[in-house]
Amino acid sequence: MSHIASLKLLRGAIDVHMHTAPDIHARSVDDVEAALQAKRAGMRAIVIKNHVTMTADRAQMAAKTANFPVFGGITLNYSVGGLNAQAVEAAVRLNAREVWMPSITASNYLKHPTIPMFTKTLPKGLTGISILDKKKELVPEMEPILHLVAEHDLILGTSHLSVEEGKILVEEAKKFGVKKVLVTHPQIDFISYSLKDMREIARKGAVLEHGYVICTRQMAHPLPPSTIAEAIKAVGPEHCIMATDGGQAVNPPPVEMLRMFIEEMLRNGIKEEEIKLMTHANPAKILGLT
Repeated sequence: MSHIASLKLLRGAIDVHMHTAPDIHARSVDDVEAALQAKRAGMRAIVIKNHVTMTADRAQMAAKTANFPVFGGITLNYSVGGLNAQAVEAAVRLNAREVWMPSITASNYLKHPTIPMFTKTLPKGLTGISILDKKKELVPEMEPILHLVAEHDLILGTSHLSVEEGKILVEEAKKFGVKKVLVTHPQIDFISYSLKDMREIARKGAVLEHGYVICTRQMAHPLPPSTIAEAIKAVGPEHCIMATDGGQAVNPPPVEMLRMFIEEMLRNGIKEEEIKLMTHANPAKILGLT
């Protein structure tokens, strides 16, 4: 019964976080295949992310080819110049919807590099990128980036920042007029927001983006889906989005991952209307599709 229910809930859903080919990491689908699979499932839209290059431009090509809404953005890793306002400006001009903070070259991630796929592609000896200086204040490079995010009403994704960085970012981003902050996979092992942390950051206006990837074999130590269900119940589905962070070659395609995620949440006591809120309404709102 939950399989049928998950297929039904997939219709109209939006996945705000998936990884697609072309990429330097092995992916299960390319941009167009992901869009076509989402279209066939009756979904409403997808957002594609890449750790090493912009996706705002290729999202437009995928959308045109598949005749389906595809959105992208930019992740501020070393490969695009790090905390580079000029790269963000270019992404804005190419209709980016989200600016992700550093991911695989974030200093927080490099302290806890738990995903072998990334380790193989990263040079040794990197110290990584932090958004904070030694005084725990935003580095100067963040100011023009936050101005751009606010001016164009983009989503600000915390990506692989530490809990401390994420909390400070939410506070500081507000001062610049940023209205939409997504806390990326808060329970993944190299970040690990506690329930208290998640409640606190949600009260400050951030939305928690729970990624199903943390429950899959992509992780060295996968968490049970009940861990995510517990967080949703503790914080409230009105403050959450369900996404996949899918696309890894070792996992099913992202659309199937989202269906599995929905099914697992139903099994763990999350109600259908709550799932619809987290996969339909909340993603549509943050993407500006309502």
